[in-house]
Amino acid sequence: MRMNLPARAARLMPSRTARLFSAALGIALAGGVALAAWAVAPEPAGGLRPPPPPMGMMHGMLPPGGPMLDHLLDQVDASALQRGQAHQILDAARPSDAERSAAQADHALLAQAFTQPEIDAAALEAIRARQSARQDAESRRSMQAMLDIGRVLTAAQRQQIAALMQEHAAARHLHPGAAATAN
Repeated sequence: MRMNLPARAARLMPSRTARLFSAALGIALAGGVALAAWAVAPEPAGGLRPPPPPMGMMHGMLPPGGPMLDHLLDQVDASALQRGQAHQILDAARPSDAERSAAQADHALLAQAFTQPEIDAAALEAIRARQSARQDAESRRSMQAMLDIGRVLTAAQRQQIAALMQEHAAARHLHPGAAATAN
């Protein structure tokens, strides 16, 4: 008995559910491969990617450095001596290259551990503990830098900076255009 072509083709075609499952599985596999490749991708040659911000800047712990610090010191009429001391203090408080390298290595290890068939809880906990210790050390350095800069500035300058920081924080929380109507 011979089947007609459309009936035979219909029998060989997978069901709609099977096709959707296959498509979803393919998308998930492609996404997993892309994520793994992205997580372990080497840095581009020639320094095309800018260096990451200092760890404190990611968490907002250290005061701004460079031109932002100069602008802040301009606002409070800091002397040349105060400027130099403030820059030295912040430069000393920034994480070292070794600390940044360790943080990047842990980040890569975290991504690698997450892509393994079995997740090693002990390895992830060790990474978390190292990250926490680095953040605690950075927090202590940041606070010490704030104290040291506070000793360099006068009480009036510290009060001006506090007022500027409050204004800046309030402006960040307002919607665009609301700052003009709030005054």
